[in-house]
Amino acid sequence: MTSLRAERVTIGYGRTLVVHDVSLDIVEGGVGLIGESGSGKTTLARAFLGLLRPISGNIWYGEQDLKNADMRAFRREVQPVFQAESLDPRMRVSTSIQEGLSLNPAGGSVAELLTQVGLDPEQASRKPHQLSGGQRQRVVIARALAVNPSLLILDEPTSALDVTVQARILDLLAGLDTGRLLITHNLAVVDRLCRTSHVMFAGRVVESGPTEQILQSPAHPYTRALRDAVPRLGGEPPAASGKTEARQAATGCSFRLRCPLAVPECERAPEPRELEGRRVACHRAEDVLVS
Repeated sequence: MTSLRAERVTIGYGRTLVVHDVSLDIVEGGVGLIGESGSGKTTLARAFLGLLRPISGNIWYGEQDLKNADMRAFRREVQPVFQAESLDPRMRVSTSIQEGLSLNPAGGSVAELLTQVGLDPEQASRKPHQLSGGQRQRVVIARALAVNPSLLILDEPTSALDVTVQARILDLLAGLDTGRLLITHNLAVVDRLCRTSHVMFAGRVVESGPTEQILQSPAHPYTRALRDAVPRLGGEPPAASGKTEARQAATGCSFRLRCPLAVPECERAPEPRELEGRRVACHRAEDVLVS
């Protein structure tokens, strides 16, 4: 699998910093990047794709700094899978996929790729508006697979789909022989596709570790809030976890204005530390684990 990692990456738009000192590796078994809108997930993904350059820190592609890498080779190995709306409405399915095949002559045919993602090859002549949301998402995946990548970077690939179609897309992604970085706020999707996960809040990674461990016994109050907000069939409605409408703290722990466990010590920013098989940035992580 293609080696891709971030090392103390900080990214901003103008004077506004949106990713702060983030380090993570994309490893085999799938990596999840979890967080609400505005947490910095997509910005970090764009840096991994070479579409944004960090203000500080490095994105490493193998042993090379990505900014010095052969981008043509990089594009063949690392492919984005955006939401279905990323398709050009003017282009037929065959044309969208053929663009990728032009970079990979041994990549088969449009018909073979459509069959691989569960579509009828006859749909190659259609335009995006003639397809359902699930069909369009499959075309996006087929387009990415056309160059035979070793790594997919998926940004909310199922967010606009109904539950039944989501399940089919997840089955498809789980069966692909590629590495993947999955950007999502959907914990069920991460649980299905990712062995390791990183939870982001306000541009910082607040908890990292094995996905199963993080979801079953979170050590950061934000991770716990995300988990507890997921409705459970036949269970009680989700309880409010902290003041979810409050602004982010400008100093100290950025989550402290929303955190039900905040104490004066939280006015000092916590450093990530090892705790029971994961890394967590929280002064009260032990209390979260036992609560």
